[in-house]
Amino acid sequence: MFVFQTKLSDLQVCSNHNETWSSDCEVYRMRCFCSEDTEECKTKKYKHVHVDYYGECRDIPKCSDEEMEDFPRRMREWLFNIMKDLAQRAELDDRYLELEQEAERDLAKKWANAVIWKFCDLDSHPFDRSVSRHELFPIRAPLLAMEHCIAPFLDKCDADDDHRIALKEWGLCLGLEENEIEDKCAAI
Repeated sequence: MFVFQTKLSDLQVCSNHNETWSSDCEVYRMRCFCSEDTEECKTKKYKHVHVDYYGECRDIPKCSDEEMEDFPRRMREWLFNIMKDLAQRAELDDRYLELEQEAERDLAKKWANAVIWKFCDLDSHPFDRSVSRHELFPIRAPLLAMEHCIAPFLDKCDADDDHRIALKEWGLCLGLEENEIEDKCAAI
């Protein structure tokens, strides 16, 4: 018989109010109580509570100018390595495999294809050629505790401050040249 065991600390999350919760379920449960204005709602501030990042809340240092300047390069490298690793493990969706293979053949497309792949991957609900704050959650929340520059970096990517990141904003923010930014999402 298989018994699933996990440490309670593995489930902890930090909310946007910098409070540690036992799990994301508890955060969303409280948000629901407060949205429905039930007596279980502890305080009205939880009407918009959400998970900021995984793990216990901690003091996250400010991202220095030097770190922020280098962040696009590190992010491009990381995205390419993830895309490559997923392809090697046969876990990369067939629609994206062509981008990865092209990047392997043509090093000039290495960073651009990885950046475009991740944008297309994030643009999911709805598929509208822009990435919302909600759609950024899968990349932001797991990284924030380890990579303190991710939040200010993603904020900086939203150049027109409309709470959505278009492909052009994403590409320029990650250091691509404008002529490298090509909408390949429809093809994949």
